[in-house]
Amino acid sequence: MNPAQIDRLLASVSRSVDERQRQRLNGYAATARRCDERIATLRVELERALRTVDDAAVAGPAVDAADEAIRLTRELDALERVQPRIDSWLRATAGALSDTVDLAPFGEGPA
Repeated sequence: MNPAQIDRLLASVSRSVDERQRQRLNGYAATARRCDERIATLRVELERALRTVDDAAVAGPAVDAADEAIRLTRELDALERVQPRIDSWLRATAGALSDTVDLAPFGEGPA
């Protein structure tokens, strides 16, 4: 989930939710943000690592460079697979807190 979507979800939740619920929501938001940031960073690192493998393969076996590319690929794959789950936790929590009924009076009714 991108940062703008996270901000919109957080803004949809009333400021009056209790502290424990707010902490949980903020925890999910921080995790979703970090997941998105790490995925973006890994994509850049992986592209660099693959170029390194290309260059190293010219001189012979590129075992170390290839191992690094594989490591980065595995981490990227894992994060991309768990990201929807993390995002759904945030969406569900924000949705549940946004649906809280405010029992403030509505006035005296029709005249």
